[in-house]
Amino acid sequence: MVQTRHATLQLSLKVKKMPFSVIVIVMDLTWTMRGRWAIYMGMDELLTFYGILLASGYSTVPRRHTHWSGDTDVHNLCISNAMRRNRFDEIMASIHFVDNKKITEDPFFKVRPIFTELNKSYKVIPFPECLSVDESMIRYYGQGKPICFGYKLWSLASSSRYMHHMEPYGGRHTLLPKTGLGQGPSVVLGLAEQGEMPPGCKFYHDNLFTSLSLLDEMTKGGYGSCGTMRENQLFDVPFKPKSEFMKLHRGTSEVLTQTEKLLVRWKDNNIVTIATNTGEQYTETMVKRWNKERHAFDQVHQPQCIKQYNEHMGGVDLHDQQVSRYSITIRSKKWWWPIFSWSLSSALVNSQYFYRFVMGGNIECMLSIEFCTVIDETVRLSTCIKYAT
Repeated sequence: MVQTRHATLQLSLKVKKMPFSVIVIVMDLTWTMRGRWAIYMGMDELLTFYGILLASGYSTVPRRHTHWSGDTDVHNLCISNAMRRNRFDEIMASIHFVDNKKITEDPFFKVRPIFTELNKSYKVIPFPECLSVDESMIRYYGQGKPICFGYKLWSLASSSRYMHHMEPYGGRHTLLPKTGLGQGPSVVLGLAEQGEMPPGCKFYHDNLFTSLSLLDEMTKGGYGSCGTMRENQLFDVPFKPKSEFMKLHRGTSEVLTQTEKLLVRWKDNNIVTIATNTGEQYTETMVKRWNKERHAFDQVHQPQCIKQYNEHMGGVDLHDQQVSRYSITIRSKKWWWPIFSWSLSSALVNSQYFYRFVMGGNIECMLSIEFCTVIDETVRLSTCIKYAT
């Protein structure tokens, strides 16, 4: 192929599964002319590049060039032996996912192949019965929580933190079906449709997504739905006024049924209202609550549906927590770089869960830091590129 100064070679995006089911994204490689020299990169070198990124998650330094420093207190021998510093910078500056000339209205068109391929590969595990719907935030800049500046994802995960489907929020360009029920219900119905969830799955979500019309649509699709509700969604529900209900003692419940929907209001420290269509009969259980006056625990009645909601709702938050523990620290000025680095860390979390799933569900089979180290060494050292001096 004859190359010019700005010639590019577009390669198809694939997914390569490494040992322990590590999901590796093979990006569109670019033959970039820098002066008179072209960048040629093979698969082994690309995997080495991924390994260095993963290593930066648990071996952190202030600047990425410090990994190649000659100072003994910060020098990383494994990274420096795997790839030279200038070569790493060249790959990092040249790599991308799509042809930049093919611009679309999708604000995430530069990273759309990442979400497409990861969502396909994440379906390797059978779908659980209970799933949680929530939002994830990819930090763009800043520190601490909440993440004020970042990219929002609509996420669908199991209660054991395995991510099954995700869709970036792009305003009116979000690639989710418009149902006319509002943003929240459209997200739940869209994730169920695009995630190819089989009928019988139960979705748990907070008051951002829950409405009575959502429960009706989920019932038609054969799905279960359970979520907390806001007061402005209960304008036609004959519950007691909030001011009167707050005067009742802790543990008091109020139950209403409407066709296949069950609406429960419960008095805890505050009022909790939940709606579900899972078809279960209303039952109660006992929970402990601290009594400030007696300085002891009291046994309080709690609806069973609220207990199940607390058990299955935190899957997305658990996934985000694991991603943030050893997230990639190498940064770039490209706007899409946080999304790319987050996707690698997210794939690593899912691969760890997949490893435990294959090993028979032994949760204590391997610690997170041990798993990250093994995966990094597998990707980086087994594909180590030896450069001529």
